[in-house]
This record gives sequence, C-alpha cells and structure tokens, in this order.
Amino acid sequence: IFPPLLFPGLQEDTTLKTVFSNWILFAKILRASLHGITSLHQEPCGGSKTNAWKWNFQQVTPGSIAWAAVIAIFLLSPDSEFLGFGVGKSSTISYKDLFFQYKKMLITKWDTRRIKNIMASINNHIFGAAKLSTLNPAGGEDFSDEINRAMLALDMSSDSEADEV
Repeated sequence: IFPPLLFPGLQEDTTLKTVFSNWILFAKILRASLHGITSLHQEPCGGSKTNAWKWNFQQVTPGSIAWAAVIAIFLLSPDSEFLGFGVGKSSTISYKDLFFQYKKMLITKWDTRRIKNIMASINNHIFGAAKLSTLNPAGGEDFSDEINRAMLALDMSSDSEADEV
C-alpha cells in the first residue's frame, strides 16, 4: 500500500513517519494537471484558461494529494487503464482503494505539523509564495473540529439499536 515513491529519496521508511514526504513528485503532477505541462519548465503566464482557473483551485486538499500519489503509482505500473471499479487491468492494483485510504490518512492527519509542511511545500510549488500569502490558510471556513468530531462519532461502536440504520 506504501510504495517507495511515496517516500523521500524513493526509500521506504518502515516506520511510515515519512510517507507522503516525496512531495515534489505530487507537486509536479498537480502543477502539470492544473497549469499545463509547460508549467513544469516555465512559470504559468496569461493565455488559455488553466484547470486551476476553471475549477477555482487555489490550494491543495487531502483528495488532491491522494489523487497525485495514486496517479504516480498508476504511471509507474504496467497498467495502461483501469476498469470501471478502479482496479488496474494488468496489475490488479485497486487504485480506488489506494485513493480512499490515502485520502482518509491525510484527512485524519491534516492538522499535524508534518502534513502541514508537506501541504505548504506543494502549495508553494504549484501556486508560488506570493499568491499563497493572500489566501486564507484554511481555504475558507475551517470545519476541521466539526469533521474530526463527526469522524470520531462514526468510529464509536454503539450498543443501542436505535442508532443503527
């Protein structure tokens, strides 16, 4: 579930403390997807509307980082496509499951210093430091406390039949 490309220097860390620390790979995938492939070797300039502009994408999210990680795995796999249910045709890698597991992990650890540093590095690479300073760091209203409380409530087991659907 954690291939070496998710770690700095492409060296797997068995403690998993540095998973997702190969942020430059994710930043390049996202930058090319949001600003076009030429943005990898030159600064985005005026002209055609980028995906970042079309989607009003101003900073990374747990889902975007998870997506970039899964895309990197897909591109390095023997797969040329994956079937409708998210499984690689040749490798049988469940890209859908990887995406949801990575996203869940990033959401639950989003407020940790390490993940915040990764997010800031990716944002800086994609959008530049000057633009980021004008953004609300939370990308709008911060619902993290409410989301964390709801996630904890969903994880609790209940003996009450009234709680079951």
